[in-house]
Amino acid sequence: MQPMVRAAALTGYSALLAEYRVDGERVLADLGLPVDYLDRPDRLIPVTTKIDLLELGAMASGCQHFGLLLGRHQNISMLGMVGLLIQQCATMREALTTVAEEIGRHVQGLDVRLEEAGDQAVYHFTYRVPGQTLLSRQHNDNTLMGAFNIITFLYGEPLTFRAAYLVGDAPRDIEPYTRLLHTALRFHHDDNALVFDRACLDHSIAGGSPALRRLINSLMRHHQWGDIEDKVLWIISNLLPLDQVTLDAVAGALAVPPRTLQDRLAHRGLSFQQLLDRGRMNSARTYMLDTDLSLSEIAELVGYSQLSALTRSFKRVMGESPAQWRRKHKTESANIA
Repeated sequence: MQPMVRAAALTGYSALLAEYRVDGERVLADLGLPVDYLDRPDRLIPVTTKIDLLELGAMASGCQHFGLLLGRHQNISMLGMVGLLIQQCATMREALTTVAEEIGRHVQGLDVRLEEAGDQAVYHFTYRVPGQTLLSRQHNDNTLMGAFNIITFLYGEPLTFRAAYLVGDAPRDIEPYTRLLHTALRFHHDDNALVFDRACLDHSIAGGSPALRRLINSLMRHHQWGDIEDKVLWIISNLLPLDQVTLDAVAGALAVPPRTLQDRLAHRGLSFQQLLDRGRMNSARTYMLDTDLSLSEIAELVGYSQLSALTRSFKRVMGESPAQWRRKHKTESANIA
């Protein structure tokens, strides 16, 4: 199962590269990714792709703390609906515990837990990436900075941290870490973690509403399987540009076994192949209308080895060839404009 994360986790990526006069589109192209790959915050991308982009960003910019700087742009919105949910909690303890309990359902591979000992609280916030043998300084720094932003946002007023634990060796220049985290730094740890006074956990969250929290929680539970068809199509559209659409990959993104996904779809009179075909058609139509890519390039982007395969499938579903459909709808769009 490949861990996935929302593209919102890379908010500000191209803008930060631009500060160092680096072309973000070229960096994306180096990984074979389309130029609009990060434009949709809800797009699911593999954690390994996020790591590669952070490491390439550091290399291209020459900034050894690129991931940490990018973390300035990360906030509670990167948690999606979990972010909305925790803002309705009564206290910091309830909010941070809720993140730890819920995050596994929505952000795969992210290990979050809150520990309380004596007069201190330790909040661990670390990715576990299967198969990753080398630590990514950029990814771990970025993850820690995201956790820092979430905690300080929820607290709503200045919060003094006792220490920040970071995975890996200390970088050559620790000044940016001291400046951005405002606390003592401890490297060579197995986990990223932030340490603060335990009493802060009793701090009230401004504007928290128990009633709204219950409503959001109910919506999240219903959303988990209430719209399985749309959810699978959404995941397929995210994975198509990576040429990674398989039953196992989609089931992994939903955090369920492949057989469970098949059973859920069968209960709705659907199959994975039907939704894959529909997802390919949806993406193909979007590319044909919104880009000037050739039909052969579009065929490759949506998972067909040859244009003839796209043409056959498209005619079967749409009743006309891709060229005919594109010509007609491009003309209609031009007339409307």
